[in-house]
Amino acid sequence: MIKNKVSSSGVSFIRIVLTIMIITFSIRASNNMLTTSVPLLVKYYFGFSETEVGLIAALLSFTTFLTTALLNAKLSADKRRIAFIASNFIYLLVFLGIWISNFYSIWVLAAVMGVLLGFIMPNIITAAGLFNDSKTRDRILAIYTVVLSFSLIIGPLIESELLKFVDIREAFLIFASFGFVSFVLSPFMKFPVEKKKKVKIKVFSNYGFRSAVFNIMAYNIPFAVLIAFAGIYEKDTFNISFSLVTLVFSLFFLTSFLSRIYLSVKPPHNIKFVMNGTIILTFIGITVMILSKNLEIFIVSFMLLGIPHGFAYPISIITIGRSFKDKFRNAANSYFFAIMMAVGVLLPTLSGFSIDNVGFKLTFVFIALLILVLLVLNNINFRKWKINV
Repeated sequence: MIKNKVSSSGVSFIRIVLTIMIITFSIRASNNMLTTSVPLLVKYYFGFSETEVGLIAALLSFTTFLTTALLNAKLSADKRRIAFIASNFIYLLVFLGIWISNFYSIWVLAAVMGVLLGFIMPNIITAAGLFNDSKTRDRILAIYTVVLSFSLIIGPLIESELLKFVDIREAFLIFASFGFVSFVLSPFMKFPVEKKKKVKIKVFSNYGFRSAVFNIMAYNIPFAVLIAFAGIYEKDTFNISFSLVTLVFSLFFLTSFLSRIYLSVKPPHNIKFVMNGTIILTFIGITVMILSKNLEIFIVSFMLLGIPHGFAYPISIITIGRSFKDKFRNAANSYFFAIMMAVGVLLPTLSGFSIDNVGFKLTFVFIALLILVLLVLNNINFRKWKINV
């Protein structure tokens, strides 16, 4: 029987943490390669338009959303464990499939990949929050996000070097090795056993959950567009190689990584202050990007945006961890991840159409205005949260 909580001492603690971190690294490094390189593959190998690039990115997020919201949040621990292991195995096969994909099969592979991520990612988050001691839990969640950022630096660096010698298709074949590592370790992941008694949980009326959502949306909205279209914009505007495109993403994730190291050393006390700073810095980074006229300034804007990328996600999941009891966290994390995926469905679709019609920079002007709206909504929520508490 799997225990509902995990002790913060001993060999078991180290083994659980290492398992979580290695799986996190393997899945996120390879998944980031997928989300940044599939748009390049379909654009320059299959002749997709910007609208079609947005649609395939939205398809991946849509199937992830469905799996997370409709299945993973409602499965028992035993069934989630089986789904997690099976998903890691199929995840490996999808990378092999992309290696030999064509204009039609890539759509199916993107949909399948989304389903798999819906079973994999929320359960990694939940496993990282299993620890009984609140300080240990916050620190492990922060370290988990540091590993996420580290994988996002190393992944593009590896791909950047690979693309000097192989084409994008062969890079997917090589990155399948990350899926193999995750599959081998997946049976060792811990899953909390929830009580059989059904308890009603009001996730969306929880003020902590709302702030977590406003915070992540203020970053995830521009990030979803950047992942799908920034590489294409860089290549078409500055006439750079695929290798340099992935290197620019690595610089973006470097500042994110440094931000998350800071959080792992010094977990936040004033959530409101950090959230406001994160959203404001996102707005500043987008403004610099809009005003950039050369590759150097564009890279500076990317590195600026890496800082709020480093803060937004861990601050949101720490807020959820503080706002829900253990037995409710799987549901809260699943719905939170589902909302992130819903943004990933809507934004690439709308932005692909927008970029086709008004261009990359004007699209981001609209996004910058939306971020200011989210900043106001989050502060209104904080006022209500304070009164409610």
